[in-house]
Amino acid sequence: GDLASAEYFENNVVCRDGTHRLIGWHNAFFEDVNGQVVGTLGSGEDITERKHVEEELKRSEQYYRAIFETSGTAMFIIEEDTTIPLVNSNFEELSGYSKQEVEGKKSWTEFIHPDDVGWMKEYHYLRRQNPDAAPRQYEFRFITRHGETRNILLTVNMIPGTYRSIASCIDTTERKHMEEELSRNTDLLRSTLESTDNGILVVDNNGKVLTTNNKFSQLWQIPENVLDTGNDEKLLNHVFGQLEDPEHFMNKVKELCSEPNAESLDTLYFKDGRIFERYSNPLLIRGRTEGRVWSFRDVTERKKAEEALRRSELQYRRLYESIRDAILVADTERNIIDCNQAFTEMFGYSIQEIKGMKTHALYQNYEEYLKMGEEIRKNIGSTKFVYTINYKKKSGEIFPGETNTFYLTNNDNEIIGFIGMIRDITERKKAEQERDKLEAQLRQAQKMEAIGTLAGGIAHDFNNILSSVIGYAELSLDEVEKGSVLHRNLSQVLTAGNRAKDLVKQILTLSRREEQEFQLTPVVPLVKEALKMLRSTFPSSIEIRENILPEQAVVHGDPTQLHQVLVNLATNAKQAMSDQGGVLEVSVEPVSFDENIGKKYPEMAPGNYVRISVSDTGCGISEQYFDKIFEPYFTTSETGTGTGLGLSVVHGIVKSHSGHITVYSEPGKGTTFHVYLPLAEQERSRDTSTGQVGKELPTGTESILLVEDEKPIIDMQQQILETLGYHVTSRTSSVEALEAFRANPYKFDLLVTDITMPNMTGDRLALKVKEIRPDIPVILCTGFSEKINDQQSKDLGIEGFLMKPVTKKDMAEAVRKVLDGIS
Repeated sequence: GDLASAEYFENNVVCRDGTHRLIGWHNAFFEDVNGQVVGTLGSGEDITERKHVEEELKRSEQYYRAIFETSGTAMFIIEEDTTIPLVNSNFEELSGYSKQEVEGKKSWTEFIHPDDVGWMKEYHYLRRQNPDAAPRQYEFRFITRHGETRNILLTVNMIPGTYRSIASCIDTTERKHMEEELSRNTDLLRSTLESTDNGILVVDNNGKVLTTNNKFSQLWQIPENVLDTGNDEKLLNHVFGQLEDPEHFMNKVKELCSEPNAESLDTLYFKDGRIFERYSNPLLIRGRTEGRVWSFRDVTERKKAEEALRRSELQYRRLYESIRDAILVADTERNIIDCNQAFTEMFGYSIQEIKGMKTHALYQNYEEYLKMGEEIRKNIGSTKFVYTINYKKKSGEIFPGETNTFYLTNNDNEIIGFIGMIRDITERKKAEQERDKLEAQLRQAQKMEAIGTLAGGIAHDFNNILSSVIGYAELSLDEVEKGSVLHRNLSQVLTAGNRAKDLVKQILTLSRREEQEFQLTPVVPLVKEALKMLRSTFPSSIEIRENILPEQAVVHGDPTQLHQVLVNLATNAKQAMSDQGGVLEVSVEPVSFDENIGKKYPEMAPGNYVRISVSDTGCGISEQYFDKIFEPYFTTSETGTGTGLGLSVVHGIVKSHSGHITVYSEPGKGTTFHVYLPLAEQERSRDTSTGQVGKELPTGTESILLVEDEKPIIDMQQQILETLGYHVTSRTSSVEALEAFRANPYKFDLLVTDITMPNMTGDRLALKVKEIRPDIPVILCTGFSEKINDQQSKDLGIEGFLMKPVTKKDMAEAVRKVLDGIS
């Protein structure tokens, strides 16, 4: 039917023997004159085998295409003319192009780095001509759609019977980076190994040698034929064979193998007399112990030096003990090796205690020790160096010592240590000081010493008196109506008390018992206050005039010392006019200097200054004395009327304030001193008035143990603290205060104690209290003490320090500051 009308068709035929064959039929049709088909001529062909082959080829093609697509690598076909007819999906991912953009449209050379195109084309044409002559695998640089360069391992094969090639790409970029990083790390490790002075041997857990450095070969004298064989047993036998006791070495190795994470340090002794120190550490790789790192250092010379020192010690022991000067022996690292009996007696240490100590522990001041060490190094060429420095005994006592230092050398004249001979020169120093003191007395310095002694003697008692005056005045002012007569009277009492307080400070400064306290200081009030005090001491024959401009001038300085400058200059003027009387004029005015000031006065910088001038109409100063008047102890006054220190003190104070002082004088016409002090620009000083401070005082509710031996003062201080809200327990005996604290140490939040107390001083009480409870804060109060000041109290661990007389404001702020832990 339908098949018979087709020109070609296929059908299965059952043969006579029962087999099935596939026949392909070709039909030819006969037509009549009218074009009608009237007959058919058919020929049949057995195509059974051909069909089997075609089906097999189809299955094979599907198989290889599946491999092509699912290989996991980028694959593509290369035509003879280098075009790409087929790519897989991995190629799309690698290149960034789609199949539609590549297949039949791009040459494979478009994906090759320009520098690699030439030689890869040569390989392509060589492969076409002789497939066996061209390399099948090589690396090149692949350029992606986004311009990124990737390293590719390419495998190329010719497709049999064609000029086509099939290529497979493996991206090795990351591997390349890892190889480069590994190479850098290897180079770094090797450089590190070769840069150390120690011989390094690295073995794994099985004893296999992983690596060594050149220093290892040098130290162990390993021939190249032993090191390069790779025979670890031969290498280790060579190493062990040099030791006096190889069995000890092997036992140590076995011990460390049983404890892979242990670290070790021991000493190896060689048959030829060499001595090595061996360090052993675990070899950690990714947190796991994979072996051990052995580090060897030749310490033969050091050990010999130590032995030489020990022999030297035995040789000279009797000499050491026969000398009454203290002797110590130390190595080049300043470790004390030995000392003689005189040394132990001088410093109070036993021989066992002193051995191993650093020499700097014997000195009072570490900075002086370093300076002295530098001087010794400068004189390293000499065998002896003498110096004087303060030493510290075990008890803490300080004494001056004269020291002779001798270097110890070995046979090669190398320094291996030193011997120090120390002589206590306390008595000599005392004699020298006494001599200096007598000489100073001959130059009239005893007058200043007398003032200092007097000032220190009265300061404590006078400040205690002022404490009561100021404290009770402040308490009373809080209880009376402001504006009343009583309030005004009490204010005057408080003002007078504060003036007296400043006067005590001035006396202490004159006696050099007060340190500088630089602060922003208004000049005009300071000058007016000084003139007010001077008027009461000047005779009526001397008129005091002031010419003070109203401008506010503020300097950064110590008010008490600046007050002293005015007093000394005025006193000098008074002495010049003592016979005939005259006029003392003090003026204050601002001045400015440009850069030209340096030409006239090199030590002065350009800027704004305040000029304080003190003029008199006295006898004047001869020009021949201008260069000497500021020298210490120079005076033209009659014997017994002056110390010669006044102007030198003025000069020193002015210089310490970065200022300058000049003098103009003519004999018979008077003298003028000009003092220039740099202004503190755009700054205002604190309010120095003696009235009540405007802002509220800080308060609290903590419990305070108050200790003061004078009843009026302790009552006043207790009232002040209680008005501020604190709970106060007071004691007039430091011994009773200690018992009260020991009975209930956590009852109190703060200890406030006077330093000068009977039976037990306040600083000793503070230390004993802190032994019981280290965290208790302490404030020390004193009217005057040469034993302790603010800085010394901080060094003792004391949190606060108050100088009497203590105002309510001072007490309130100090207590709150200490309780709040503000440094």
